[in-house]
Amino acid sequence: MKTSEPTSQDQVRILVVDDHPNTATTLARALAQIGPAVDVISAMNGFDALEKVKNKGVDILFTDMIMPEMTGLELIEKMQNHPGGKPAFTYLITAYDVPGLKVTAQRLKVNEVIIKPVRPERICQIATTAIDEMKLSTQPIKKKTPSKRKFKILVADDMPDNVTLLVRYLEYEGYDYIAARDGLEALNKVRDELPDLVLLDVNMPNLDGFSVLEEIRSDPAVAHIPVIILTAARLDPSDVQSGLNLGADDYVTKPFDRHELMARIRTKLRVKEAEDAIRRRNRELNLLPEIGKQLSARMDIKELADILLKRTVETLGAIQGNMFILEENHVLENYRVELIPSNVIQTLTPPEKLIQHIRDMHQGLIIEDAVNDPLWQIDPNGAIRSALVIPLYGRHALLGLIVLTHEQESYFNTDHLLLLQAIASQAAIAIENAKLYSEVVKEQKRIAAILRHASEAILLFDAQGKLTLLNPSGEKLFTDFETRLNQPLPTDHGYEAFVQMLHEAHTSQMAKSGEIVWPDQRTFTAFIAPIEDGGQVAILHDVSHFKDLEQVKNEFIATASHDLKNPLTSIGGYTTLLGQAGPLNEQQQEFVERIQHATKTMGELVQNMMALAQLDLEATQKHEPVNMKELIAEMAHEFTPQAQEKLQTLTADPISTPVHVNGDPLQLRQVFRNLISNAIKYTPQGGHVHVRAAVKPGLITIEVEDNGYGIPATDLPFIFNRFYRVRSGKALEVEGNGLGLAIVKSVIEQHGGEITVESQFGEGTRFRFVLPFAV
Repeated sequence: MKTSEPTSQDQVRILVVDDHPNTATTLARALAQIGPAVDVISAMNGFDALEKVKNKGVDILFTDMIMPEMTGLELIEKMQNHPGGKPAFTYLITAYDVPGLKVTAQRLKVNEVIIKPVRPERICQIATTAIDEMKLSTQPIKKKTPSKRKFKILVADDMPDNVTLLVRYLEYEGYDYIAARDGLEALNKVRDELPDLVLLDVNMPNLDGFSVLEEIRSDPAVAHIPVIILTAARLDPSDVQSGLNLGADDYVTKPFDRHELMARIRTKLRVKEAEDAIRRRNRELNLLPEIGKQLSARMDIKELADILLKRTVETLGAIQGNMFILEENHVLENYRVELIPSNVIQTLTPPEKLIQHIRDMHQGLIIEDAVNDPLWQIDPNGAIRSALVIPLYGRHALLGLIVLTHEQESYFNTDHLLLLQAIASQAAIAIENAKLYSEVVKEQKRIAAILRHASEAILLFDAQGKLTLLNPSGEKLFTDFETRLNQPLPTDHGYEAFVQMLHEAHTSQMAKSGEIVWPDQRTFTAFIAPIEDGGQVAILHDVSHFKDLEQVKNEFIATASHDLKNPLTSIGGYTTLLGQAGPLNEQQQEFVERIQHATKTMGELVQNMMALAQLDLEATQKHEPVNMKELIAEMAHEFTPQAQEKLQTLTADPISTPVHVNGDPLQLRQVFRNLISNAIKYTPQGGHVHVRAAVKPGLITIEVEDNGYGIPATDLPFIFNRFYRVRSGKALEVEGNGLGLAIVKSVIEQHGGEITVESQFGEGTRFRFVLPFAV
């Protein structure tokens, strides 16, 4: 005869068990709000719960999984035999979403395994649903064995016809669905229902779709849920960009193709399923931290295998443990630990069909009858009768298998499977780390060999500028003194330029490169880059031979360009005289004009090549104080007719006081001519070209700005390269040889200045250069 006090027909008793006082109190308080017919009991652990309900029946049980002294599964098992009758509904709450846990829960007739984090509103919703089902029957409701879980999709749209259409498509594809009519309802259902995917309209009452999306992505509990925006109102590319920037996984405009939409949904759900698996695996890693510490401290795979197998064989009571390291479906290495006499040990080799099955299922396997199992028939003459096989999955592939065996059939159960899966997750990480460590050691040896045989000098400096590493080529750099590690380079042996470059790179914490002339007159290209610990690495390549060749090349270009001027002048002169020698017909006149145009273009190219060659050769320049105020006015006056021909406006802001720059007047004029003529050429009719100057202490900044075609962002890094031209848009219609800006850059830099460019394609370009005042 029962001694408990069963609940009345109108009252439902709910038991909440959690070892965190705040959580238990919060859930109990929320459940009590369901109504006066609900009696809520809260407990801190399993024994406390059993004590509080020892004379009472419980209709609904919510229990945490991990609690001291008694787990949630153990409490559920004890409540199944409770004197007051087992609960009609049982729910297990856990932070670890491991497949084996759900199998064990299903065996104990648990209605649902709820994964943390979970909101109190969600618990209240589950309890309300259970209460409604209890009202339909006086008998305790038994949960049916669940079929494969359906994906649940939230449809958020304020138009009923749209919801009806989408729901019909989703039902046809076999999905569960929930619907929301406005943005606020959609946000609440996302947090309470945790759907697998959200189809989100943009224009909705209370809260628009973009705001809902922003709230979802800012909430860690639901930020992982994929969202597809589905709208007929926000079709502008800027709206699409805004939605994607806010975190939308896809952006579909109405009207849409049904099959395409369903394909996109399937793709996003596949990705989410994979991401959920990763999240589950990350949670599993926290199950056994102490074993993880022991494994992570080992860098040798054999030591890892010994610790892993000894611990698991002892803990699970197995007679033999093996760890197989795999490559494809073949065993590379086999480590073994046993607790039986050596004459009883069986040599095991997992067959390919078993390995392939593990790959396909991506989870562990219990072999209850090891002699007759279709995947692995072990020798019947041995002692082994059952086995537990767990995969070791790394980040990208199956690393190996852990196999535990026992002499009794059907010895291993789901609890063993869950425990070994958790350990295997830790072991896989440790194995990968050990492999990486082995690869790092090999890589260090390879790097050492490269350093020994590299022709470039490689030097490593610490944060204090002391030399910490020097390869043999680096040792050959210093012929006049003996280098010592952990000492800075000397500053009185002719290495001042190199030391200064090291100092500048260290101060800016940016890579720096340049040419350095060594005390023995060798020329090196030096590249200096910062490293993580605050030090620097310097690589020096001897380019003395190439510098000599470059000198020869520049002299040849200068000579050839000079020798080409006379023939071009003759061609231009004689084509002019052709018209004076006698009348020309229309076709002859056209040929003459083509020759004159080609001669002019060739002359400009030769002139530019000569200018560059002279700059490269650092020919003697006539430096004198140049009045920039007068020069800017002169250049603006010179190009005004050319701008007027294209109906353009050319303006130059005057400088209030004269400013002098020490430079070559001809070369500075060429800078202005190249920049202003380019601005006019690359600006359409009716455009505007503006020259302005600003004076700062010791510096003058000059800008040449237009509202022309602009330069694409992809071309900007190369715009100062020789012979480089923009090959897109209206720029293709403008003639040029690609040398003008290269000349500008060389002249500015030889005058101690620097030049930069800013441009928006289709809007215009601004060239800005800075020059120091004359001293």
